[in-house]
Amino acid sequence: MPSIFESHDRLLWLLIGVSLAMVFTIEAVETAVEGAWPHQRRPTRMLPRERSAHAIWGLVALLVLPGALLEMLNLGVLVWRKLDHTETQVLGSIFVGIGWVIFLLASSDRLPVRRYVATVGPVAPIALLGILLFGDLLLLIAFLDIRPSVEDVRDALPVLTFGRLRV
Repeated sequence: MPSIFESHDRLLWLLIGVSLAMVFTIEAVETAVEGAWPHQRRPTRMLPRERSAHAIWGLVALLVLPGALLEMLNLGVLVWRKLDHTETQVLGSIFVGIGWVIFLLASSDRLPVRRYVATVGPVAPIALLGILLFGDLLLLIAFLDIRPSVEDVRDALPVLTFGRLRV
């Protein structure tokens, strides 16, 4: 069997995919928080339910980023140290992934999901806040369990040790 299908190679490809998805997520977060164009999403042009949920969507957007970053950190350490994933990482990844996908779908103007979520009102973003908080917390706990020491990182990255005298 080719080495591309080994466990750590799959994690590497997952890390690459999550990193690419982060690029689209940063754009979606910027759009959700500030608006794509000021004339498109003014609060006066929003429905009353959508207006009440607009600020909560900003909080959801700000919770997606740490979850994605924690996901990338966990995957990076798993690939680097050739560790097996834990149930905490899997469960945290599922919760962050669900919140991440729903946020991306709801923040896109081209998909009908945005109109549906806007009619629901503040319930949808509040539910996503809970999902993302739980996922972020699980991924943070998992990362704290596997995090490398500062010396391990310095030894792995020779750029950080360049110019430093060793005694």
